Amino acid sequence: MKKKVLIIISAIILVLAILFIPIPKTYKDGGTKEYSALTYKVVKWNVLEIDEETETSSRFKCTKVYGMPDCWKDYDELLEMAKESSN
Repeated sequence: MKKKVLIIISAIILVLAILFIPIPKTYKDGGTKEYSALTYKVVKWNVLEIDEETETSSRFKCTKVYGMPDCWKDYDELLEMAKESSN
C-alpha cells in the first residue's frame, strides 16, 4: 500500500513538472527570450526592427504571457499579437 501511494505521488509530480517547467530559448532578432512549457509561454520581446527605406531602426520591447491555446502559436503570430495589444 505504501509503495503504491509513493508511485502515484511520484507520477503526479512528474506530470506536473512536464506541464509547468519551461524550456528557455533565445532568438537572434535582437535578443527575444522565450520560456515555453506545454501549458504556457512567456516571451520577453526585444525585437530590433530596421526600416531599409529610411535606414532607421527601432526596438519593440515588452513581456507577454500566453496561455492555452495561444502558447502553441509560432513566433510570427505571437509577435503580431504582441504588437496589436501594445498599441
